Amino acid sequence: MLRIRVALALAAGALGAAPAHAAEITSLPPWLRGDIELGYAFDRVGGSLYEGDTRVGSRTWEEHALTYSGTFSAGPGVAVFFELPQYLSTRLAFPEANSMVYDPSQGSGTMVDTETLEGLEPIKGAGVDGLWLGIKGTPFSEDFESRGNRATWLIEGALQTRSQNDLYTITDEGDRGGGLGGGGLRLGMAFSTTHHISQPYMAVRYTRTRDLDVSFYDEDGSVLVSGAIAEPADRVDIRAGTEIIAHDNPESSSRFSIDLRLGFGYRTWQSMPSGLYLPSVLTSSRDIPVTESEHTWVSGGVGFYHQAFEYMQWKLVADATYLSPHRVEHPYSIDTGTDTLGITVGGGFKVMVR
Repeated sequence: MLRIRVALALAAGALGAAPAHAAEITSLPPWLRGDIELGYAFDRVGGSLYEGDTRVGSRTWEEHALTYSGTFSAGPGVAVFFELPQYLSTRLAFPEANSMVYDPSQGSGTMVDTETLEGLEPIKGAGVDGLWLGIKGTPFSEDFESRGNRATWLIEGALQTRSQNDLYTITDEGDRGGGLGGGGLRLGMAFSTTHHISQPYMAVRYTRTRDLDVSFYDEDGSVLVSGAIAEPADRVDIRAGTEIIAHDNPESSSRFSIDLRLGFGYRTWQSMPSGLYLPSVLTSSRDIPVTESEHTWVSGGVGFYHQAFEYMQWKLVADATYLSPHRVEHPYSIDTGTDTLGITVGGGFKVMVR
């Protein structure tokens, strides 16, 4: 009888809600438990366009997106998950821009000392992107109290399904999608540990986007070429920081922490339809893929995570980003300026079945 009681007690401990020791970025639900999360993010990037040392315009990118996600722990330290991005609004605008004319001396187009474009309509898109399906696990974790692990190592891999909803394609109704639509592969890992009230961490993520079929259009929206290939950029994101535990009460399952972080990113070159990221291009480039050059960015931000009780958590995050100058389309000597800055503000809530 005593052995039965001990076995039942051990089983309840394995299946019950264990205290979360790992940082938010490396945390997984306990065995046979799960999380459902709804997140929102607003991204804005703005800056000037330059041809040589001459400013020829400005450009802003704004995006409102929801992400529906869920994680289920299929075994101790192993979980499967899904993520579904929905772009409520994607908007690319040119508040100031010169027109492009042919320059015989360069054999290409120029926007220097040309007429100012008036009444430019922004490029808009919206829609649901492909579904991410993946698996992640912690080969060692601070949650494994019996092992005495003093750090947590999280690894993950995911695949994204293709979507017919992408920013490059115009539908019969004249609408564009919000995502890239090509599907992709994501690999990542993160490390964290606990030192007094702080949990320093570092995370690396690589995202590869597959090629997709697109159409090239003229200025009036008529199809010039169909079935062409676009190659969206791949990217590497690195993030390091520390999560400071301001409040933690295991008895009431309440917890509040502040996340201070820095980031670095690299984005590879990409090929795309001409005239999408520039306000004006020559007719000769509209039926060929053009290349945007590779570039990097650095960021800094803060996050607030609050678990009010056992089954609910909310978060607020904000990051500021500086993007390095880069060539917008390879046929033209138009680069982004050194004043290109971005801001991301987001939040969300998570229901935890623990």
